[in-house]
Amino acid sequence: MADLRYKEYKSFAKINLFLHILNKRDDGYHNLQTWFTFLDLKDDLKFRFNDSSEINISSNVAISSKTDNLVYKAIKEFQKAFKVPSVGVDVELSKQIPMGAGLGGGSSNAATTLMAMRDFYMPELSNQDMMGLAAKLGADVPIFLYGKSAWAEGIGDRLYHKDFKEHYVLLIKPNIHISTKEFFESEKLIKTTNYLSKDLSFDKRYMHNDFENVFFTKYPEFNNYLKGLDPDFRMTGTGSCFYLLSQYEDKLQQLARKIDKSLDKWVVKTLNYAY
Repeated sequence: MADLRYKEYKSFAKINLFLHILNKRDDGYHNLQTWFTFLDLKDDLKFRFNDSSEINISSNVAISSKTDNLVYKAIKEFQKAFKVPSVGVDVELSKQIPMGAGLGGGSSNAATTLMAMRDFYMPELSNQDMMGLAAKLGADVPIFLYGKSAWAEGIGDRLYHKDFKEHYVLLIKPNIHISTKEFFESEKLIKTTNYLSKDLSFDKRYMHNDFENVFFTKYPEFNNYLKGLDPDFRMTGTGSCFYLLSQYEDKLQQLARKIDKSLDKWVVKTLNYAY
């Protein structure tokens, strides 16, 4: 007989096919446009619910303390929002998505946790019912609840289903990083002034990541190295992962073999659905 208190989930990564930063809003946030699609690179989460009223989280990698952990925050925010009197759960998090990479690993884990909480405590809720809660946890959390490749506007909260043709993806993660705060405050950030139509097909001539100029100004040597490999590498989110798209896996595997051994790299595939 199935153990109804035990649940397993896959928690997929995302990339931004482009990221345009537009005007600053009155609330201090920036309007943006981006196009999300998912990758078959994933974390695995296992939830074992119990009657202990304790929340325990373990992982195969070092993770932040409970109060700073998005899985923990998602549990507590769900409990508060939907008035769950007591939560007892052991969460086992097996991470493959690198942290601080712009691949949305933490946001994906948070969305997955909301779905696990819903499935156990309030199965009548839809993902749409939890969108407001997801947005409170982080700007990228809603796309993982939405679960489909999507064009995004506003602060990333207005989502429109938009499939992306399947590609293979070479990911490279350098051991350098810039904080989100530094990106937005940099004088090297050149914001996009024109809105794109969400009906556009993917076109690298018009679609770029506005944060790249900030990153490459600070790390010109990496820019030279990356463009020497292939000029079409793009940054996802606020980095520090860069990706290259191709219809041909062999091409990317061949290029991956040339990459410096000090850099983490993966060859993966895009997905239009995250669950």
